[in-house]
Amino acid sequence: MSPRKLRIFLCHASDDKPAVRKLYASLKSLPWIDPWLDEENLLPGQDWNLEIEKAIRDADAIIICISKVSVAKEGYVNKEIRRALDIAEEKPEGAIYVIPLRLDDCAPSFEQLKKLQWVDYFTPNAHERLLKALHLRANGLKLFSSNIKDKQSLLTRQSTKDSREDGKSAAVTGSTPPKDFSALDLDHYRFIQLPSIISEISYWISKYPITNAQYERFFNSPDFRDEDNWKNFPKYDVDRKRMDDLGTEGLGWYQKKIKEYGYLLKVEPEYWRDPKIGISLPKNPVVGITWFEANAYCKWLFANWNKLAETFATPTIKPQIVRLPLQNEWEAAAGGAHFSSGMRGVGAMLQAASRSRNSNAALHGVRRLYEWQANCADKDCHELGLCTITITEFDELYRASRTNTSSSVADRRTEHIGFRVFCISK
Repeated sequence: MSPRKLRIFLCHASDDKPAVRKLYASLKSLPWIDPWLDEENLLPGQDWNLEIEKAIRDADAIIICISKVSVAKEGYVNKEIRRALDIAEEKPEGAIYVIPLRLDDCAPSFEQLKKLQWVDYFTPNAHERLLKALHLRANGLKLFSSNIKDKQSLLTRQSTKDSREDGKSAAVTGSTPPKDFSALDLDHYRFIQLPSIISEISYWISKYPITNAQYERFFNSPDFRDEDNWKNFPKYDVDRKRMDDLGTEGLGWYQKKIKEYGYLLKVEPEYWRDPKIGISLPKNPVVGITWFEANAYCKWLFANWNKLAETFATPTIKPQIVRLPLQNEWEAAAGGAHFSSGMRGVGAMLQAASRSRNSNAALHGVRRLYEWQANCADKDCHELGLCTITITEFDELYRASRTNTSSSVADRRTEHIGFRVFCISK
């Protein structure tokens, strides 16, 4: 008999329903969790008070969602919290049962909640910490084996719901793709052409850095975990000469992350849940991405090109190669390594970078986003290249003072590093 799922009751006030819906959807997408939310689980004609009482009693863990609004009001939510705390008294000492989850910087009104470690869901990596606690609870209940291979065998499928593109829905699950992308701003998926001395070949670079919405398609796709997406990345030396492909190093990094967080089947970008720069802002550049994740996205994009918005945004492209750009390719698109004039022809690279909302992005009107390159930054290839444009907004045009190069180790994840895609077409 297959192990049952971990039953989670989501206790919340009606004012916090929008945020709790997102939490419910995130938990529901994991095959080992069975969350309970009133508007999803209550059926017409049922005695809602009796059903909620039963759901609280049957739950393996209760997440109490609180906010400045909910802690200050009277209502049914306080009754739910009291029920949960009463049942918690029946649980073994040290068992994770009640998890207070703060939706904002509020102070719990119940003394018993103040004694428990909170999850500040408005901070980076809070979702991972929540899942770690739930996974510990599932292990305590022996819902599945502690062996990591057994866990991965049990949790074989992630939800294949339609992923969001620019706030809209678009299926990328391997079935017939939607042919009408009119709901999307295709400009976000467009490529710009670079000069080429070979007439039969054309070179293209994505007009904007890859956004959260674009990366989410890959993250939500059923083939996200396919090993082929995570190995044999093309790598170039400091002189931009092709080296041996980076075999299984990317796959090793991915598997190490999964082992560190055995409750996860997918590794999110570092700031995926950050309300200031994460997926809640789908048009923002995706950041907190390693060189490995950027390359994996490129491989997935190439494999799925014909059913994605990119094929409609730039229909002349028939990709032969999709990868990260080299430094000289990136600089060619930016107008050269050093310049001072407004870049009208390829100024979109500036526009996109200027949308970055990273912590240093608004410093004296100058905005910066580093982007991964396919080439090494030093002769020993200890680090990979990064490029960025320093941007100043003088008017509606975006003008750049210079391009800059930097470097980083392949597994670095910061809020300042994103990427864009390079494509060779025939």
